[in-house]
Amino acid sequence: MGAYPKGVSVAQDKYKTEQVLEPDLEIEEEEETTNEPFDPTEIRVETRPMTIDLVLTRINHDELDLAPDFQREEGIWKEKAKSRLIESILIRIPLPAFYMDATNDDKWLVIDGLQRLSAIKEFIIDKTLKLKNLEYLKDLEGKNYDELPRNYQRRIGETFLTLYVIEKGTPPEVKYNIFKRINTGGLPLSPQELRHALNPGKATKLLARLAEFPEFKQVINLGKSSKARRKDHEFIVGFLAYTITNYKDYPIKKGRDYFFNETLAAINKMNDAEIKAIEAKFRKVMIAAFDIFGDHAFRKLYAENPDKKSPMNQSLFEAWSACLGNLTNEQIEVLIKRKTQLIQKFISCIKNDEAFVKSISQASQKIDYRFTIIEHIIEEVLV
Repeated sequence: MGAYPKGVSVAQDKYKTEQVLEPDLEIEEEEETTNEPFDPTEIRVETRPMTIDLVLTRINHDELDLAPDFQREEGIWKEKAKSRLIESILIRIPLPAFYMDATNDDKWLVIDGLQRLSAIKEFIIDKTLKLKNLEYLKDLEGKNYDELPRNYQRRIGETFLTLYVIEKGTPPEVKYNIFKRINTGGLPLSPQELRHALNPGKATKLLARLAEFPEFKQVINLGKSSKARRKDHEFIVGFLAYTITNYKDYPIKKGRDYFFNETLAAINKMNDAEIKAIEAKFRKVMIAAFDIFGDHAFRKLYAENPDKKSPMNQSLFEAWSACLGNLTNEQIEVLIKRKTQLIQKFISCIKNDEAFVKSISQASQKIDYRFTIIEHIIEEVLV
């Protein structure tokens, strides 16, 4: 209540930040994509044979990023797997291709092949890997790079790797599609992890900061597995997208991925003052949501059982947070004072408006209707 006027701080211990073991998250329905097809001539992917020595030169000069923000973990390989990789190089077994994002020629990003390159770096540059559990070259067991005969060192350095390089000039939406098509093995990256790949910089750092706000964790407290997949960041991108761009301007033909990627690209171009303003608005909105709805913030509410805690709903988060963000401190204070009235109107919509319920069950469908209903609820309470 007194949280909104300037200069009044919020005590962090008001906010519960304990981790939820199982994500309390509503699964939204799948819907057909509406993305526009892109022009195949815009795909700029070049095949580049490159020696390991040349790749390591890029790594040494910090021109190849082995720890891009979107990669989940760069050190999950065991020593046996790393050693067998080095052995494969030594016995001249060709390695699978590597994929690089070279749209910034001064700083390549590894899209696929991070574990392999990390193992090679660990062996040759860091010199922390000793060969173990070799299958053929038993005489090299226990040796590090410096202990290899010179002919083996030369063989490694002169080995050619096949690199598929996404060139500068490839449009972001095309690059995103390439990432998705490459991203098929193991545990594929989530849509938000892919967005991190496309938009490193201010935007991803902002998401990381906002995700740690205790005010956010109070209302969106996801389990460990969801956080590992950056689901909390995806919630925040939704707030940012509809804060920066009015929902009426949502690019229906290009779709949600394009919309979110454009949002992150826009944030990367913002100055520090603009980013600070976004942070302040985000904090204000999270406080407002909790003060109005309590533990039911961004969840469906039902007349039959108003105390039942429904799962967190991403569509409601995006719509309520963006609409609350458009209000003044004074208007938010009014909503808090009249929160019982607001909640009853919201419950009524859930009960009686089937179209509204459907609109909050599909993240990228019926966006206008979802926002219009919530705006109408707010307007009626403010009158």
